[in-house]
Amino acid sequence: MAVKKGLFKTSVGRKNLMAVTGLFIIFFLIIHLVGNLILVIPSTFFPIEFWGDVENTHDMYNAYSHFLVHFWPVTFVAWILYAAIIIHVIDALLITLQNRKSSGEKYQVTNNSTSIWYSRNMGVLGTVIGVFIVLHMAQFWLPYKVLKTEHDLYDLVLSTFKVWWFVLIYEIGIIALGFHLIHGIESAHRSLGIYPKKAMRILKYIALYFSLIMAILYAIIPIILYFK
Repeated sequence: MAVKKGLFKTSVGRKNLMAVTGLFIIFFLIIHLVGNLILVIPSTFFPIEFWGDVENTHDMYNAYSHFLVHFWPVTFVAWILYAAIIIHVIDALLITLQNRKSSGEKYQVTNNSTSIWYSRNMGVLGTVIGVFIVLHMAQFWLPYKVLKTEHDLYDLVLSTFKVWWFVLIYEIGIIALGFHLIHGIESAHRSLGIYPKKAMRILKYIALYFSLIMAILYAIIPIILYFK
């Protein structure tokens, strides 16, 4: 029955697609975080005899950004990422519409009154994250990578995070991302059946601590830059 309808035309297929795209986005978030942590590395960490022409954080971050823009395999993966985000969003909307049509419930809402609030509001959190991504890409990705009107990404990032309200927007987006990850990681592994039921309790703690670490590390970057 599922084969006749198509793999991604059933609720199970759509949830699997949601899980796969979500896990790929998480992989990108880890790589993106590692690169952004360069912003808060003290310049004294760059001895000239070891790093060559890279003498400070400014040079290191710009070299890293230049590599991402001009190394074609990275560009290829980036386009896969864009596609994954779009598919993830569309799939979430389809699941939401399907659930409302069949039972009048929102995505991820259950009859269990003890379920945690963020698991009942994944749609709201996803909307906040979506708005944040658009603002974030318009602020950095568009002028640096597409329009090429900005050639010093480090200065652009630093000047942006000197504005308190942008730091606030960034923090709100990261908080929403953290809660979205906690439920999303657990839900993705459950949908794909990667772990047996007995291991799901352990997975809950892994999802919780991983999400907290990611959110905290992402959140401290604009705060440090604001006071730098």
